[in-house]
Amino acid sequence: MQDRYAGDIGDYGKFGLLKALQKQGFKIGINWYKTIPQDFEKNANGSYKQNDGKHKIPPKLKSCDEALADKLIRIADSEEKRSIKALEMAKLIPDAVYYHEPISVIRRTEWHQKALQTLSGADLVFLDPDNGLLVKSVTKGSAKSVKYAFYKEVADYIEAGKSVVIYNHRCRKKEEQYFADIENKLREALKVIKYGDIQEITFFKRSVRDYFVVSATKDHSKRIKAAIQEMTGGAWGAMCRKGNI
Repeated sequence: MQDRYAGDIGDYGKFGLLKALQKQGFKIGINWYKTIPQDFEKNANGSYKQNDGKHKIPPKLKSCDEALADKLIRIADSEEKRSIKALEMAKLIPDAVYYHEPISVIRRTEWHQKALQTLSGADLVFLDPDNGLLVKSVTKGSAKSVKYAFYKEVADYIEAGKSVVIYNHRCRKKEEQYFADIENKLREALKVIKYGDIQEITFFKRSVRDYFVVSATKDHSKRIKAAIQEMTGGAWGAMCRKGNI
């Protein structure tokens, strides 16, 4: 997550989902996986190669949650104040706990341990890396690794008794293969964990955004399923569906 993305349509679906999960009784923690824009993301003139964050919430989708939409639009339209901090100060998820330290390539382990400690009071943690879960083409310790969550980091949260929601950028594989590959990698990472049910939800407006939800317990799994059903079966159904169908 970067400050320049704050308040876009991606945040709209993200916070809508987190609100539905909180409604099911979860204490929410958010690890932004905050990254500072790097040189490889920019052109020679300083402009960004990918103008992410440009997709703001269209009026026709405000009805999913009008109050949430209005708050996010104000943040996105205020370029000087458009930031992760502004999202936190807006209190979009009452009583949520946030971890907003920028990722450090060199001190990644220390950064992760501090995140676990900061979010220890939550029972469901949202991970918001720029690109999603680590891919084969990117190595740990490389400059680009800050844009990904590591599978071991997910496993550490589950082992601590917390369910985890992970944002993941859709790749160009066929949908069935894409979901199967990530599920298999998650199960491999969680092989020492007693319980690790995986559910998905996809937001398809403007850009496809997938969220993988790993349950720490059977009770968590039931509540997560109820939240996803509320999203896909209600007003939010106009912009999301259950993943891996």
